[in-house]
Amino acid sequence: MDTRKLIAHGPSSLTIALPHRWVKKHHLGKGETVSISEDELGLRISAHPSEQKRTIAVSLKGRDYPAILTILTTIYRRGYDEVETRYETTQECEHITTSVRMLLGYAVVEHRRGRCIIKSLPNEMEPFETLFRRTFQILLQQLEDLKGALRDVEALRGFYHRDADLNAIVNLALRMINKGYVADRYEELHRFHALLMIEECGDDIVRFTIEASSAKEGAKLVPYVEQTERLVRLLYDSLFKSKGSVDDFYKQYYLYWPDFSKKKDAPVYTRFAQAKLPVFYLRSIVEKAIALAEILLLPDEEQTTLK
Repeated sequence: MDTRKLIAHGPSSLTIALPHRWVKKHHLGKGETVSISEDELGLRISAHPSEQKRTIAVSLKGRDYPAILTILTTIYRRGYDEVETRYETTQECEHITTSVRMLLGYAVVEHRRGRCIIKSLPNEMEPFETLFRRTFQILLQQLEDLKGALRDVEALRGFYHRDADLNAIVNLALRMINKGYVADRYEELHRFHALLMIEECGDDIVRFTIEASSAKEGAKLVPYVEQTERLVRLLYDSLFKSKGSVDDFYKQYYLYWPDFSKKKDAPVYTRFAQAKLPVFYLRSIVEKAIALAEILLLPDEEQTTLK
């Protein structure tokens, strides 16, 4: 651990010297700006994200709504600030407008015949770690609400709309990564991969609700949702409240862990392995939670070795 002395700077301020290696890595110099944010662990200093405006032009002629949404979402995630789109039909124009409404901070600012301009509006973004935490909170809330929806067929059929909330926050977090709000390369890669997995968990919930609606086994499926929520909650508490380790996940899911001689059943694995109900997609969420624990809860000394 690197420690540095505080230096008095004026009557009420204290300063520290930034590590030369970090300053050189981010090409910082006198008079440049860095970002400072505060969380439960303390202060975080990041190289100021690039303010360079990024523009792109794309033709959406002949594309249907899913294709237009996918293309614009990818452009949004990659951090572009202005997008010139070209189209042919009124329906394509409507698809563009509908897609933009799902991308936080984007807006159509100019319409001309066969062309429209999309721009990123100025806004005060939350710190990245706050947004990252929010994705877990939304996923947990969806699992919590899913238990009630399983007892109401109509509510279950419309539950897929909830996935849009998670997608919007995940897209914004991915955009922040691509715009430089996560300076550390190791952390950037792991956060990016984690966000994609969280998005897939939301997709798993949608697929599960479709199967559950067809199976008409709502009440019997509630305990499996509770078990899934419990493991995702463990991940949340471990990551943001330091209340668990990777071993805790292994004990829940992998058979005979960690002492093979005692042969103790892993409770979550046993419940899902013996299920005779459509719980495949819930089990998929459980497996993703364990994979995320392995990615995000790796001890610091192992991270240093792998860098």
